[in-house]
Amino acid sequence: MLSTVGLGLVAGAVLHGVAGAQVPDSTRARRDSIARRDSIARRDSIARRDTTTRRDTTLTIPARVGADSLLRDSLAKRDTVKKVPRDTIKAPLAHSELPQTIEIGRRLYWNRDSVLATGAITLADLLERVPGMTTLRAGWIAAPAVGAYMGDVRRIRVYYDGVELGALDPRAQAVLDLTQVNLWSVEDAVVEPTADEVRVYLRSWRVRNTTPETRTDVATGDQQTNLYRGFFGKRLDNGLAVQFGAQQYGTTPPSVFGTSSDQTGIVGRVGWAKRDWSVDGFATRISRHRGTIFGETSNGFVGSTSGDSIPSVESTRSDAYLRVAYRDPDESPFWAQVMASGSKYGYTGIRTVPTSGLVTHEDSVLAVAPLDTNVFRAQYIASAGVVRGPLRASVTQRGFGSGGKHIAPPSIRASVVTDRLSISGFAESTSEDSISHSDLTARFTPLSFVSFVGSAGRVTDSRIANDIFTANYMRGEAGLRVKSLWLIGGILRRDSVRLSPPRVFDTTFTARREPAATGATVAIRGKLWRLINADVSAIRWSDTLGLYRPRYQTRSELFIRSNFLERFPTNDFGLMASVIHEYRSGIRFPVGESDVATAPGYRTISTLLEIRILSATVTWQFRNVLGERYVQVPNFVMPRQTNFYGVRWYFSD
Repeated sequence: MLSTVGLGLVAGAVLHGVAGAQVPDSTRARRDSIARRDSIARRDSIARRDTTTRRDTTLTIPARVGADSLLRDSLAKRDTVKKVPRDTIKAPLAHSELPQTIEIGRRLYWNRDSVLATGAITLADLLERVPGMTTLRAGWIAAPAVGAYMGDVRRIRVYYDGVELGALDPRAQAVLDLTQVNLWSVEDAVVEPTADEVRVYLRSWRVRNTTPETRTDVATGDQQTNLYRGFFGKRLDNGLAVQFGAQQYGTTPPSVFGTSSDQTGIVGRVGWAKRDWSVDGFATRISRHRGTIFGETSNGFVGSTSGDSIPSVESTRSDAYLRVAYRDPDESPFWAQVMASGSKYGYTGIRTVPTSGLVTHEDSVLAVAPLDTNVFRAQYIASAGVVRGPLRASVTQRGFGSGGKHIAPPSIRASVVTDRLSISGFAESTSEDSISHSDLTARFTPLSFVSFVGSAGRVTDSRIANDIFTANYMRGEAGLRVKSLWLIGGILRRDSVRLSPPRVFDTTFTARREPAATGATVAIRGKLWRLINADVSAIRWSDTLGLYRPRYQTRSELFIRSNFLERFPTNDFGLMASVIHEYRSGIRFPVGESDVATAPGYRTISTLLEIRILSATVTWQFRNVLGERYVQVPNFVMPRQTNFYGVRWYFSD
C-alpha cells in the first residue's frame, strides 16, 4: 500500500509539473495567434488602404495607423505623384537647312531666347547689325520698314523654314515690308551677309517634350503700345506634335503723327516625327490694321486732309506649307525634304493722290477708288544634301506659280568650315524676282590672331525687257585680334546698278541707275574689359551723291551679357545690359525724273536691359534717350523718347 501510495504521489507531481509547464505555452500560442490575426488584418487593411490611396491620393490617413504604415502610405503616394514616363522627349520635327556663315569675330546667329534678347521687335531691328545695311522706317513698329543693302532695297531676301517670303503687297511693288515677318515665332535665326545680298534664314519653333511647354509675353510702353504673346506646344506618346502661338499688339501715336494701328499674328503646326522621318503642316498669318501715317512739310505736320501721307491699310498675309522630310540637314550624312507651300495676300486700301503732273478726271476718280487685291503664290521645293565632317553641300529645286505663270530656278550651296580655312558658295538661276546671282565667300586664318575674309558676287538683272545688265560685287575684311578684341577693316564695292525705289513710303520715288560705289568699313568686336563687350561698325562711302544710303553710318553697342555662374551655379539668374549709339548722315531719295528729296542726318542713343530670374525675363528698352527729332524717310518723323518694357515667362505644365 505504501508503495502504491508513493507511486501515485510521484505520478501526480509529475503530471502537475507538466500541466504547470504547459499553461504559459498555451497563453503564448493564443497571443501568437492573435498577433498573427492582427498582422494579417493590418496587412489587409494597409493593402486596402494602399489600393485606395493609389485611387485617391487625397484620402486622409487614420490616426491609429503605425509609423511603418505611415511610411508605406507616404511612399505609395510619392511614387504615385512623381511617376514619370520613361520617354518624355520625342524625335524632333524637321527643320530647314541653315547656312554656315563666315565672318570675323562673330556669327549673326540667335536662338529662340537670344533673338528677342537683342531688343528686336521687327526684323528691321535685327538687320541693323550688318555693315552696309540701311533700314528705312516711317514711324514706330506699325509703320512700314524696309532694308537697303548698298542702297538697293531688293537685295534683302528672307527664308522662313526654307520658304522664300516674296513681296506680295501690290503697293510695295516687290519690296518686302520687314514688319510683316513673324520674328517672334522663330526657334533660331541667321543673317548671312554676302558680297551681293543679305539673306535671312528663320526656322520656326518646334516642341519635343510630351510635357506641355508654355510661354507668355506681355509688354507695354509709350504711344499707348500694348503687346501680348502666347505659346503652347506638346508632343504625344505616338510622336504627334501640336503647337500654336499668337501675338497681338496695338499702338496709338500722338494725333499729329497719325491714327491708331494694330496687328495680330498667329502660327500653328501639326506634325509627326519618328526616327528618321517627319511630316508636318505649318501655317502663319498676319492680320493688320495700319492707320494713316501723316507726313510733315516745311510748315509743320500736314494732317489728314492734304499733303503727303501713307494711307491706312487693312491687309492679311497667310503662308502655309506641308513638308515631308528624311533626317536632319544639320548633322545627317544624307538628308532630303519636299515641300508644297502657298502664300496669299489680301489688301484693301486707297490709292495715293497724285502729287505732280497734270491730274485728269480719270486720275482723280482712280485716286479715291478702293484697291481690293488678292495675290496668291504657290511654291514647291525639293532639296537634298550631305554632311561629311566640315563639308556640307545641298541642291534645291524651287517652283513658283502665280497668275498663270511658272518659273523653276535651281540653286546649289556648298561649304567647308575649319579653323584655318573656310569656304562657302551659293548660286541660283533666274528666280521669281528676275535676278540670277552667285557668290563665293572665303576666310583664311593663318594665325589665331589674324584673319582675312573675302567675298565676290555676280548678279544678272533682267527686270526690264531689252535692258539686261550684269553687276559685280566685292566685300573684303582683315582682322587683328588683341587679347579678346578684334580690330577689323574692310571694303564694300559694287558696279553701276539700277536701284529700285521704296514706293511703300511715297509713290513719287523713282528708280535710278547709279554709278559704281565703294565704301570703307571698320569694326571692333569682342571683349573690351572684363564683362564689357563691344560691337562697333562704321562705313564711309567714297561718293557724296549716293541714293538710299548715307555717306557716313555707324552703329556702336557696348553690352554686358552674363549668367554669373560663379555666384549662381544653378543658372537661375542672367543679366543683359547695353547702350547703343547710332549715327547717319543725310540720305537722298530720287523723286520724279530729276528731283531729289533728302532725309537729314541724325544721331540717337538707346538702352536695353534684360534680367532673367529662373524662367522669367524682365525687359526694358529706352529708344532715343536724348529725344532727337529725326527722320529716316523724308517727311515722316520718327518717335522721340520711347519706353517699351515687359516680361517673358516660360514654364512647363
